[in-house]
Amino acid sequence: MNSYQQITINKPCSFEGVTLHSGEYSKITLHPSPANTGIKFKRIDSKLPKGQNIIPANFKNIRSSQLCTTIENDYNLSVSTIEHLMAALHSFGIDNLLIDIDSSEMPILDGSSIEFTNAFSKIGLKELKAKKRYLKILKNVEVKRDNAYVRIKPSDELSINYTIDYPNTIVGKQNIFLENINAATFSNNLAECRTFTFESELDNLRSNGIIKGGSLDNALVFGNKKTLNQEGLRTINEPAKHKALDAVGDLFLAGNCVMAHIEASCAGHSLMHAALHEIFSDPSNWKIITLSEKTDYTILSGELSVSTANL
Repeated sequence: MNSYQQITINKPCSFEGVTLHSGEYSKITLHPSPANTGIKFKRIDSKLPKGQNIIPANFKNIRSSQLCTTIENDYNLSVSTIEHLMAALHSFGIDNLLIDIDSSEMPILDGSSIEFTNAFSKIGLKELKAKKRYLKILKNVEVKRDNAYVRIKPSDELSINYTIDYPNTIVGKQNIFLENINAATFSNNLAECRTFTFESELDNLRSNGIIKGGSLDNALVFGNKKTLNQEGLRTINEPAKHKALDAVGDLFLAGNCVMAHIEASCAGHSLMHAALHEIFSDPSNWKIITLSEKTDYTILSGELSVSTANL
């Protein structure tokens, strides 16, 4: 599958299970969608008129939420914990999809993206008769909060350098650097990495009414000296890799696959959301482009095809 044409999935696929935060049961069905329709969620449980139950996956629809990414439309209809699916879609380059969902939260599955990537690999992808659009970062963009930061830098591919630091815990300081994030690199390095927390935080999280559906089946929980999960880690630096997974998913709320290098330290969802808003605060930060077999890319806002070597 090349990177010139827009992509959807070959046929519908469904996933279901408990939700992490509300603890309810949720089912989603992913449907192939035509070119230039983007990624959209449809709340099939809503009684709102037709069209008002659609929530486009776009940074403009991000709503502040705890420990996950939530989007909401103009009719106060929302869907949360979308980041693991969005990460799989971004890395596989899936531009167009309609996602039926029967509740306000995505099923957490096993706490990673692996079930989504396995399904996409099994059912396959379909090229559409429309040029694929990329959001190419042209200037450095940075947001900071205390000791945390996100820097989005120009690049001809999607790459990430992510650092986490949990002092005085067995997680400690970890880093993941991954170049050329695509279906293969994501599946082999990030997809299986689970959301995580600490045993010492569980009571506080539950008292705040979140992680009602959390368990060792869908999260990695760290005690003082080891994980509470009998099987332990799936891969070295699994927590840092999961944070990178989340970042790839959140960045897809740009509305198109992104060409950029992400450099982040101790940053969660809210800082990634802030970085998205910072990107679009200045039109000179970005361009929408298409790739060409004859030239490196074409800027859609102009008529001149230019080589990235000249930037």
